[in-house]
Amino acid sequence: MRLTRTSRIGALALTAALTITGCGALSGPDRPDGAKTTAGAAPENAAPEGAAPDDPSDVGVIVATRDVEISRGGKAFSVRVELGQLRRRDGFVTVNVKLTRTDQDATSWQVGEAFQGDTISLTFAGVTLVDRKNRKRYLVARVNAGAGRTQANQAEREEYLASSDLSSVFVRPGQSIWLYATFGAPPDDVTAVDVVIPRVPVFENVPLG
Repeated sequence: MRLTRTSRIGALALTAALTITGCGALSGPDRPDGAKTTAGAAPENAAPEGAAPDDPSDVGVIVATRDVEISRGGKAFSVRVELGQLRRRDGFVTVNVKLTRTDQDATSWQVGEAFQGDTISLTFAGVTLVDRKNRKRYLVARVNAGAGRTQANQAEREEYLASSDLSSVFVRPGQSIWLYATFGAPPDDVTAVDVVIPRVPVFENVPLG
């Protein structure tokens, strides 16, 4: 049975061995330890080629929108980026983003490495949260699936709690997909964060419930 994002997070919150740190000072953040996912993009309407469906029913309302151009293979694709509301749940915060192709180029856009940032992971793990109040930057949660292995093998086994396998996700004109990335939640007194997504202008001061 394929778990939805909500059930994954709920199960992870009950796992005593799971430790989410997921933050660092802005001058030099540590990489987070955390939770796992193998889910890919969740398509809306017709499924993009290669997309692994997931349930975006817990996204809530759209709180901000950006229109961007993303280049790949010598082509520029117009993409509308819509950010879902941020809510704490079981010690986590999930960034949900709806991407819609708004150009009419017949070529399919392969999402690939567009949002991986420095992770070299072909995932949505390049997303970060910035807590200006405490000068912290939060990275996507991940789990070390290689307990008991050598350090080198453990690094190979680390997986991000974010949409993955994006090299197999192709989006045609007019299609939409959902991507997500999950973080350890900031302290309760943090009521807004900046959401930083590679290739997208920063979503500043996004309310955090």
